[in-house]
Amino acid sequence: MNKKSKFFLILMIIALSIGIYSYDVRAAENYERKIVYLTFDDGPSLNNTDAILDVLSENKVRATFCVVGTNVNRNKVTMKRLSDLNMSIIPHCNNHAYRELYSSKDYYIKDLNSCIKAINTTIGKQKNYNMVRMPGGSTNTICNPNVLNEIKNELKNKNIYYLDWTVDSGDATASQVASNIIKSNINRYGGKYKIEVVLMHDLENKKTTTTALQDIIDNYKKLGYEFKTIDEIEDWEMDYLISNHVINK
Repeated sequence: MNKKSKFFLILMIIALSIGIYSYDVRAAENYERKIVYLTFDDGPSLNNTDAILDVLSENKVRATFCVVGTNVNRNKVTMKRLSDLNMSIIPHCNNHAYRELYSSKDYYIKDLNSCIKAINTTIGKQKNYNMVRMPGGSTNTICNPNVLNEIKNELKNKNIYYLDWTVDSGDATASQVASNIIKSNINRYGGKYKIEVVLMHDLENKKTTTTALQDIIDNYKKLGYEFKTIDEIEDWEMDYLISNHVINK
């Protein structure tokens, strides 16, 4: 082997070693990280969403809002505030009547497109959305199982992921759930995963969720979690949530 070949071989070995070392360091750093996604379904509402945004802003925390198109059209000022504060916005549905929404794959996709149109028209941006949350979750028992599978397959064909959750605050089990019960649910079920997705709601009658929010944020901070939005999700997080049946269950 001549000197020139040896030189290039040494360079390749060095470059490869650096690459492996960098990958190992990044992998180790990611292994140490704990991340939480706070998510709010069914809004925006006239007053309560703004109250939630006030709490988030005071704590310099951003969250993900899974919005309903008809509520977007009713509460455009709040919807614009969501966008201006760089909260993540993902489609939930346009028509929240489950039996109609899940009557067929075609109806669901048409409804999803209506929700996306309402979002983009209101915020004044033409965005593409590769993440949705299905009302009732991706394993809801209201939708016919065959139709549900058709919907999921169609979303996958369109390169759209569907997001569930690891922690349910329980704020949808009744019209109003006491704040201490919401906090207890999250304290009981939260903090078990490296990456957590917390389900909450921001409709007008969910004021107890807003009351509980500061304690929820404080608790996750004590546990050492980073707060992120779905717009900021990294590939390794996607892999983690997919493997744990939180995304594309």
